[in-house]
Amino acid sequence: MRLQPARVEAFLDRPDPAVGLVLLFGPDAGLVAERAARLGRTVVPDLADPFRVSELEADRLRTEPQRLALEAQALCLLGGRRLVRVRGADDGIAKAVDLLLGLERIEALVVIEAGDLGPGSKLRQIAEKAPSAAAIGCWPEGEHERARTIRTLLAEHGLEAEPEALAFLVEQQGADRAVLRAELEKLALYLGPEGGRTVRLADAAAVVGDGAALALDDVVLAALLGDRARLERDLLRLLALGETPVRILRVATATLLRLLRLRAEVERGTTLDAALAGARPPIHFRVKERFATALTRWPEERLLAELARLVEAETALKSTGRPDLLVLRRTFASLADRAPASKRSTA
Repeated sequence: MRLQPARVEAFLDRPDPAVGLVLLFGPDAGLVAERAARLGRTVVPDLADPFRVSELEADRLRTEPQRLALEAQALCLLGGRRLVRVRGADDGIAKAVDLLLGLERIEALVVIEAGDLGPGSKLRQIAEKAPSAAAIGCWPEGEHERARTIRTLLAEHGLEAEPEALAFLVEQQGADRAVLRAELEKLALYLGPEGGRTVRLADAAAVVGDGAALALDDVVLAALLGDRARLERDLLRLLALGETPVRILRVATATLLRLLRLRAEVERGTTLDAALAGARPPIHFRVKERFATALTRWPEERLLAELARLVEAETALKSTGRPDLLVLRRTFASLADRAPASKRSTA
């Protein structure tokens, strides 16, 4: 069965006893792994227990598809339900899953971790149609969902964030749950047991923001400053971090909107340094100089024109069927080609 998003959290806490196999898939590898561990602990408290936990390699199941059913039916001599885990799965293990779901009863809980399986995936279709299986998609979270996740993860460390700090964390963090958890653990260590239980904006800015969020800044600023070589290099790095073309375009849109707001402040008489210093969330020190350069080079009318092009590009991603990466690369290359080459007046 395909599990709807509204049912996922309750299922992860208390899986349906009639479900013997759970397929976790999607582009957020960190969330896939986190949910797999969470499901596993509902069966076996210690995921390293050699008697009740069995890990199978996907490559082996491609050549020995019957192995999954055999492992899932084995009983633990010491008692208790067993857990069978399969990582790195794809359609190559579809036959193994088909054989398993053909059994009248599945003794163990089988948890399969896969990547981003499309609707046409045979493995995904088998899991979604079988009443004794559950398929759970693990997608990158939106801002509201990410804010809720950050509050939950901070609470695990006995922390809570001030509104400005929470907004900063939401903006800085990328798509991968594992990266998010690691950054918040780093923040908890920074504050220490005596550091106070409230995360302030200065705390978050001092520790967080050197991962996917800075890679996003690097790509957008490279385009705005016309640096084609750096743009291509940083774009490849960003895609390797798991960011999607739509997310990258939306961050570019947000950056141009931010430049427009700061430029309006400067034109009202605020100094450039004061406008940058008062930006909320704060501009990270590593990109602050390049951000200032972009602000001085791009006049309002040209920023507005580029905003319209970014909106058109996002629409193209959703409606034309053209390859996402092709649309993204062409959009950013064109933005870089149109970048003003010389410093302009801020007045």
